[in-house]
Amino acid sequence: MAKVMGRVRSRLGVHAAQPSRVRVRHSRAGASPLDRARPTPTSMSTVSLSDSAGAIDADAAETGAASRLKSGADACAYVLAHQRDYYKVLDVSRNASTEDIKKAYRKLARVLHPDKCQDARATDAMAVVTSAHSTLANAALRAAYDLYASRVNVEDASSASFGEWQSREGAAAVHLPAWLIKAMSTPVLGQLISILALLLALALILLTLALAACYLFIHMCFWLLCCFGCCGSCWPRYGIGARVHAKRQERFTQMLKAYEKATMDAAADGADPPHPTVFFAQWNVDNEEPDWLEVIRREDELAKEKSAAGSYGATG
Repeated sequence: MAKVMGRVRSRLGVHAAQPSRVRVRHSRAGASPLDRARPTPTSMSTVSLSDSAGAIDADAAETGAASRLKSGADACAYVLAHQRDYYKVLDVSRNASTEDIKKAYRKLARVLHPDKCQDARATDAMAVVTSAHSTLANAALRAAYDLYASRVNVEDASSASFGEWQSREGAAAVHLPAWLIKAMSTPVLGQLISILALLLALALILLTLALAACYLFIHMCFWLLCCFGCCGSCWPRYGIGARVHAKRQERFTQMLKAYEKATMDAAADGADPPHPTVFFAQWNVDNEEPDWLEVIRREDELAKEKSAAGSYGATG
């Protein structure tokens, strides 16, 4: 029995050792097509190293932005140093979406809120972050801020703030179309639009002056023609023309009184009132308009004769 058990153990030991034999891999030259297609450990390590390098760079970028958020004092110093540049304050690009701006604001608010940050500058820094968020989250205000950033050095903390600029010259920019504000904030297009606006303003001024000059020229030409032609009788504001105009007004008043009398007489007789157009036409036929210049000359001659007679009587 012991001999049988020894034989069994010996056989089991031999078979257990067989799987531990090292299998020699064929060389690449004599390997099968499947072995050639199988990636080598060296190539696998190279790919994994390149992927990990890209991941490390991305993590480093995020770590650089997050390192400022870990310390409230550093975040306060960074925000106050770039308080004119709202994009740097929120640490976003100029093409950032509204959602990215809101995320950046929430991250900074968790660090800079006065209840969580013990730095004395936390209140001022939080005010700057809030202003940056409210400006960049609004499309119209963001376009106006881009125009402000193109005209003011936002890197200089002592330069005029966005609110000061908006109260002085940027208030009208909010009411402009977004595409026009964006074009004005572009360096080349902004200068071109400013030049075109200046030329348009000059053209309007010149057009106004030209119209005024034309009016004065035509006015004086008519005045001179009337002076040489009818002695100004057709101009009711100058010289003898004012007297002619007064005579015509008296005649028109007489015609209206005659029409009122005819209307009252027709009402008393129970007849229909006369038609105004027919009555006025008939009245002008019955009462022909005289030559007012001749009438005025006669009145002047009579006035001279009376004045001469009065002076002669006083002398006698």
